[in-house]
Amino acid sequence: MSTVTDTLLRHYNALYSCPFHQTVLAATVLGLTTSFLLLRGTAPPSRSIPSPRIKPPTTAVPYPRTILPGSRLVSTPHGTINLAEFGPAQGRKILLIHGIGMPSVVFASLAQALASDGYRVMVFDLFGRGYSDAPTGVNYDERLFTTQILYALFSSPLEWDRFSMVGYSLGGGIAVAFAAHFAQRIESLVLFAPAGLLKGSSLGYLTKLARGGWVPKAVEPWMLGRRLAARESAHQADAPNDDGLDYSSVMKWQAAEHKGFVNAFASSFRYGPIYDRQEEWRAVGKAGIERIGVLIGEGDDIVPPAMLGEMVMLLGGQERVRGEILLGGGHNLVRERWRECADFVSDLVGDPEGSDDDYDDDDDDC
Repeated sequence: MSTVTDTLLRHYNALYSCPFHQTVLAATVLGLTTSFLLLRGTAPPSRSIPSPRIKPPTTAVPYPRTILPGSRLVSTPHGTINLAEFGPAQGRKILLIHGIGMPSVVFASLAQALASDGYRVMVFDLFGRGYSDAPTGVNYDERLFTTQILYALFSSPLEWDRFSMVGYSLGGGIAVAFAAHFAQRIESLVLFAPAGLLKGSSLGYLTKLARGGWVPKAVEPWMLGRRLAARESAHQADAPNDDGLDYSSVMKWQAAEHKGFVNAFASSFRYGPIYDRQEEWRAVGKAGIERIGVLIGEGDDIVPPAMLGEMVMLLGGQERVRGEILLGGGHNLVRERWRECADFVSDLVGDPEGSDDDYDDDDDDC
């Protein structure tokens, strides 16, 4: 054993003084490094997690991707977006943005009612929801969602230079964040039970830690599971919907089948425009948007109706902003009370054919 040890020590010491040993070591390291670089996979890492659209449809799928007319897939650097655009091409344009959990199918009845009334509507699944992919390596904040809105608008065969925005829940916060920078494009801003002004100080201690990134990754899925279970339970008590969809099943399917949903939800909760965005709202109030409206359900258990006064004040005051409480409505007002929501939108947006845009009738089927 001592002979082996002495031999190893001589070679080790030679590395400091013998050119031959140094050359052999350098060649060995270079050869191993070159082999590693040549043999390892050369494909870049995926930039997004595919949505369930890549899976064959089964009876367990609660709704098809093409449930709305004018459905299409839009390829972007952040992943594929599932989008639907329909209604008369010459009608005023309305973009609808959904909330943090339920995908754009939540607007099924509302969007089709608006299209039937003569408006051109566009809805899409936010990244990480429904049939839209989930980008990786990014925060799900207003920058990502604003980029997604621009992707959607530029994908249209029509010009969306001027349009109205309808934001629901998280989508309300996203709509305000977008309007804060692109107010000149907004004809009307309609907010249903909007996020953005909820108070971060009212959160529980563990939830505050999670938003600050202090909760271990292994614990986050458990916390998210509790939150989703609460929403699923709330949906189970929902009244039957005219669209025939089981929204509790939609939530369960999305959580189980969309592999990017959990991270998208958690990141939106941490970075999205949900809490304490008073300055953003105040900026929109000063931006000169002609028509703004806010509607909150009387029994909303997420966005308290008592916040309506602050919302109206920040957006320009009672003389400029229409703020109302929907009697008997809850947080799910856009699908349970869709007809009243459609009336609220049309009252604010105005005549469906009052747009300044002039399109050919040949575009009606786009």
